[in-house]
Amino acid sequence: MERKVLEIVSFTDPYCTWCWGSEPILRKIQEVYGKQVSISFVMGGLVEDIRNFSDPGAGIGGEQWHKQVAEHWAEASRRHKMPVDVEVYYDIKDDVFSTYPACIAFEAAKLQSEEMGKLYLRRLREAAAAERMAIQHSDVQVALADEIGLNRDIFLENIQSKKAENAFREDIAECLQRGVRGFPSFLLRGFGEEILLRGYTPYQTFDNWFRELSKNQLEQKELQAGLPQVFDFISRYGKVAPIEVACV
Repeated sequence: MERKVLEIVSFTDPYCTWCWGSEPILRKIQEVYGKQVSISFVMGGLVEDIRNFSDPGAGIGGEQWHKQVAEHWAEASRRHKMPVDVEVYYDIKDDVFSTYPACIAFEAAKLQSEEMGKLYLRRLREAAAAERMAIQHSDVQVALADEIGLNRDIFLENIQSKKAENAFREDIAECLQRGVRGFPSFLLRGFGEEILLRGYTPYQTFDNWFRELSKNQLEQKELQAGLPQVFDFISRYGKVAPIEVACV
C-alpha cells in the first residue's frame, strides 16, 4: 500500500502565471507517485497593491501595469504552454489591483477542508488565467465557491470573521521565514531532509530530487499513452489543458 513519504509545499499565488504553468508538472507527479507524495499550498501574496508594485526583472510597474502583465503572461504561456486570456488585465486596468483577496478566498476554502482548498485554488487559477474572470472580486469568488460545492455560508463567514485573512498572514510569515520572495517556490520535505527549489521547476528536476532524497525507494507508476488513459485522466480531473494531457 502506498504511504506518504515526501511532501511538496508549493509557495504560490492564484494570479501567478508560472504557478499556473506548474500545474501540469504537479499533476504528473500525482499520477506517477500517487499518495507517496503529498502536495500542499502556502499563499505568498504576489501583489498587495499594484500602485506600489514593481518587478524590474519582468518589466512590470507604473501606470501601464495592465499591458505589462498581459505581455508577461503571454510570453510565459508561450513557454509553459498553459492557456491564458490576457484580456482580463484590460478589463481590470482601472481597479486598485491586489492578489491578496484571491489568496484570502483560498484560505476561506481551505478552512473547510484541505482537499476543497486545493479544488478551489485550481478553479481560481482556471478562472483568472483562461476564463477572463476577476478573481479578486467577491462575487466571482462566491460563484466559484458555489460551483465546486463549498458551503457558501461557511465560506463567507471565514472571510468576514477574518479567519481566512489570519491564515493568509500566517502563510506570508512562513514565506518570510523561509526567505521565499518569488513564486512558485517548492519545499521538498522527507527522509529527514528539506530542499527549497526556487522558481518554475521542470518535472525532471523534481524526479531527480525524489530519487536522491529517497535513495530510489519511491515506486513509480509507468504511464500509458492511449485514448482510454486520456479519458480516465479527464474523468478524474475535469477541466484539463492539452499540455496537461501531453505531460501524462
